[in-house]
Amino acid sequence: MKILTIITFYLIVVSSSAQALDGKWMMTKEGDTYIIPENLILEINSDSLKYFSFDQFQSSIPIKIENNKLIVNQTQTDIVEFINEDRIKIKSQEKDKNSLNETEYVRLKKTKTTLSPEEIQNLSFKFNWNDEKFKVIFNKELGSPQVMRIMEKDELSKIRLEKIDSTYFISILQSGKRKTIFPIKEVSNDKMILYGMPRKPYEIVGKKIE
Repeated sequence: MKILTIITFYLIVVSSSAQALDGKWMMTKEGDTYIIPENLILEINSDSLKYFSFDQFQSSIPIKIENNKLIVNQTQTDIVEFINEDRIKIKSQEKDKNSLNETEYVRLKKTKTTLSPEEIQNLSFKFNWNDEKFKVIFNKELGSPQVMRIMEKDELSKIRLEKIDSTYFISILQSGKRKTIFPIKEVSNDKMILYGMPRKPYEIVGKKIE
């Protein structure tokens, strides 16, 4: 009877761990961090881990989830630490290596909004994150025309609204290439909330530019 209870408890723990991790997770990064694939998004299931470069599928590997551990290809064990319900830190250490690699991910959730994509793109917002001020103005060339001519570029920097499943993103493009993404938690006629910042505060609220 005790053995059956222990087995049942173990299966419940394993199942709960898998369910807590199920879904898509975006890797957070500092602005100068270079990773391959760029704009990394993971899709975690109970038995597989899929890698995406934003919305482009890259690869899939088998995994096993035990408590707070991801066992990858039976050769690597990653420790998962929940920072909060929707943010995790994955600590990776491959066999025969002493270095420990830590990366943080945020869970992608449905964006709260009653606005259409067209209505969102007609709005502009200003943000302040740790004294770094920036504006979100969609589909407008943010580079100097003079610099564009000198560099012989058709486009320098532009912000676009993009979507994966039910999550909207602001995507910052440089020379037509997606460089940085931030998921949108909520957007209305008055404000926009972004999340997935690499450091606290993990969310920032932008006010509408009149």
